[in-house]
Amino acid sequence: MSWDAVILRIRGCFRPVADIAADDFLPLGTLESVVAAVCAAFPNAQWDKRTHAHLGLDKHTAMMIELGHVETSNSIHVSVSGPGNPVPDLLSFANANGWFVLDCSSSDFIDPRSIESEGFAGYRSLWMGLRGRGETSDG
Repeated sequence: MSWDAVILRIRGCFRPVADIAADDFLPLGTLESVVAAVCAAFPNAQWDKRTHAHLGLDKHTAMMIELGHVETSNSIHVSVSGPGNPVPDLLSFANANGWFVLDCSSSDFIDPRSIESEGFAGYRSLWMGLRGRGETSDG
């Protein structure tokens, strides 16, 4: 189970996805420039291949960063497993590069001035509930 996000670049300022025209989505850059941005933001990331990095955020939380779509769909795909809040790190990364973070569970951008996401909060609650259920089983 994971919480997923997509990092995108749009023309103009932060606004709801519903207010963005198709031609307002812009390229993030070349694969090389995006890899450099990931390396700068997440220097402890481990690279499985040129387009796939992963890192631990805390004892229970890991993040995978997929760059395979950087030059085809102009996006970075992020998958997080565990209860640790990745939103501050993702927003810092996105803000530094003029990008935005789309929460896949809510289908809207996370406010770049925020440190929380309603979608991630729901995922975390589910994760904690499932973990608690496993710890209290009568097995």
